[in-house]
Amino acid sequence: MNGTALVKSIETVTRRWCQQRKREEREFSARASRWDAMTRTRTVSLKEAAWDVMETAYLKASSNGTLPAHARQIMYAARGEILRLTKREQLNDAYFTQVLLPDYIEQHPEAQEWDIVYDARGHFAEPHASADPVSLGTIQVREYLGRIQSHYLRPVQAFVSGGERFPTCGPQNRYSAVLFIEKEGFLPLFDRVKLAEHFDLAIMSTKGVSNVASRTLIDSLCGPYNIPLLVLHDFDADGFKILGTLSADTRRYAFKHSIQAIDLGLRLDDVEKCKLESEVVAHSRNVENMLTEYGATDKEMEFLASRRVELNAFGSRELVDWIEGKLRQHGIRKIVPDTQTQAKAYGRAMEALRLEQAIAHVAANARRNETEVPRDLNRKVRALLQGDPSMAWDEAIATLAREAGMNQSEGD
Repeated sequence: MNGTALVKSIETVTRRWCQQRKREEREFSARASRWDAMTRTRTVSLKEAAWDVMETAYLKASSNGTLPAHARQIMYAARGEILRLTKREQLNDAYFTQVLLPDYIEQHPEAQEWDIVYDARGHFAEPHASADPVSLGTIQVREYLGRIQSHYLRPVQAFVSGGERFPTCGPQNRYSAVLFIEKEGFLPLFDRVKLAEHFDLAIMSTKGVSNVASRTLIDSLCGPYNIPLLVLHDFDADGFKILGTLSADTRRYAFKHSIQAIDLGLRLDDVEKCKLESEVVAHSRNVENMLTEYGATDKEMEFLASRRVELNAFGSRELVDWIEGKLRQHGIRKIVPDTQTQAKAYGRAMEALRLEQAIAHVAANARRNETEVPRDLNRKVRALLQGDPSMAWDEAIATLAREAGMNQSEGD
């Protein structure tokens, strides 16, 4: 038997066995695929997890919608559950605040009423306006647009300089301490709860470590006027650095006065007592010496070697209550000046009242008189604007009215 005949004989004998074996393999593969498809746990995406927890996180951060919540506060409130659902170890905070949260708000109409705050990223100023520039933050822009919508032409009023307020400039008779916070995003919350007014505080903030201008201001206020500097910071290496550079000399700035700096910032005891969530951090440098220099304990340095906690880990109400507790603990209270200053203020208030009453009487008489509008008013306005392009149209009209009034007085 030649080779070809031998191969054919073997194939004939084993054909049925091969067919049976392949059938078994196919059926086993099908059974395995069905089992895997029915029992496999599907991976939850970041978007799905965020969508599930977003409303709960916002309500937690905003005290059930009663206070403004910073976008990062919502991120902290949502992060733990998102990581659990997605089985991830980290959540990119910028992706949450800049992508997931805005996308959720866009796709959920009810969320468009949420009071969410983002840091101001610039300023907007009107021409010929006496009002301060508008910070380009969420609430500031919202309030500015609201003023536009509610604006109407108010009657002419006469104001007395000073009014019921005693004129001050600087700390004397106005504020008892300076509160420094490393995050600008909390300022709308402080405005809403009137934190500065309740404790007569001056509040300042910078993004991160203070600059030379802010240290110059602190040096010139807290030293000569002997008022404390209250430093509110995150519990991390940068927070300790901020605390240190606000009262100790650095290469860029040497303080002229001794500053009473009080650490109001997060410490490990606060983190544990308030059960605040921490996050993993990787340092690009050795921070142990700096932490030791600025007063961190051994236990805190061990924690900060790999983790950190932001003020954003608080909900808005919890943060305010915690800060107010710290302020009371350190004896920060409202300003009440000496009796001599109070007497001066009372005299000024009565003088202002008498002037307001007299001006109101004169204003009422002025409104009774009919005003004759010049026929060539438009031509005169345009002539003034051509001569001084920096002038606003209503300034031109006020100038013409003033000239006409003076001419009338001279004629009388």
